[in-house]
Amino acid sequence: MHTLDRWFALVMVAMSAACGAPMTSDPLDAGGTGGGTAVTDAGRSDAGAPLDASVPFDAGSSADAGVVDAGTVVDAGVSGPMPVGCITTVAAGHHALRCDGITWELELSPACARGGCGLVVDVHGMTMNGNSQDKSTKLRSLGPPRGFVIAQPTAPSTALGPSWTPGSDDPKVWAFLQQLRTALVIDPKRVHMTGFSQGGAMTWRMLCAHADVFASVAPVAAADAQSLSSNSPPFVLDCPFTPARSPSREVPVLQMHGASDGLVPIAKGQQQRDAIVAAWNLGAPMVVSSDAQHTRTRYTSASGLVVEYLQHAYAVTTPYVPVPLAGHCIPGGDDLRSNGALGQTMFFSCAPPNAFVWGEVVLQFFVDHPKP
Repeated sequence: MHTLDRWFALVMVAMSAACGAPMTSDPLDAGGTGGGTAVTDAGRSDAGAPLDASVPFDAGSSADAGVVDAGTVVDAGVSGPMPVGCITTVAAGHHALRCDGITWELELSPACARGGCGLVVDVHGMTMNGNSQDKSTKLRSLGPPRGFVIAQPTAPSTALGPSWTPGSDDPKVWAFLQQLRTALVIDPKRVHMTGFSQGGAMTWRMLCAHADVFASVAPVAAADAQSLSSNSPPFVLDCPFTPARSPSREVPVLQMHGASDGLVPIAKGQQQRDAIVAAWNLGAPMVVSSDAQHTRTRYTSASGLVVEYLQHAYAVTTPYVPVPLAGHCIPGGDDLRSNGALGQTMFFSCAPPNAFVWGEVVLQFFVDHPKP
């Protein structure tokens, strides 16, 4: 086992001991509430129902709604939103939908329930879930007023908590995204994806495999989900931008990474940035904002393509167990201990004060970069 893999496994064991109880199938749900109310239909709450440990955050169903057909595409002839496969409701409100082993937290405004909105898929990192991811990005409250449906999946549980396995989970996430596009009549020019850590790695992989669908993407502190050893030199990039593996078209990208990231070295983030700059022949960098704690740099191609790289110097607040995450965090988030989900032991929001809120920055980037 690689040193970094061994370190992380030992840390997770220590976390379980520090909490005074064995780790549950979802470390963010040790109290049985999931840190929030599970809502399946507008106006109906399942907060009083016990959660099935084998089905985290399920909104009252112990079985998957169905296996998604990855070939599903938006039907231009559909007149309005309607249930499709795993998407059993298109009513306005917050819904927790179970599909093929993955639970999706879906935020749908009254306006978006009529169809024609954009879509943002917001993917969490290891040990997190859709609810804790939202505490860091706040996209459920920020997205709907700007005309976006927000979809935040929770990975299948493992011994270390929710964790993404690329080979089996990427196709499921992609398939559900396709169903969302059909069921909610999503604007095909405004499909976007962002993610943190494991979710950042998935965002790069999705860009590499499905660039034809995405208007823009925003990966954060990408950590390969298959093996943490890829986060030590020589780095394995999730989208290497090589002739053999590269996006089929140029897509605007906003990439963020912490300068003091203790899990995914800044050198890996810089290598990923340099790969895209070289592959797409981007121009000289231009600093668009900066202070003592962050620098946001923009690269533009001759055709007007925009790629931005945001590097910050913030660090996460130390959790119960002193895990050296350092800058492996999301600026402007709110999952610090006083606001965390019951049973939460790992925190990924950067300690305040922060000069910006990532959720606001990434959402504005998506608004500014629809598909041509």
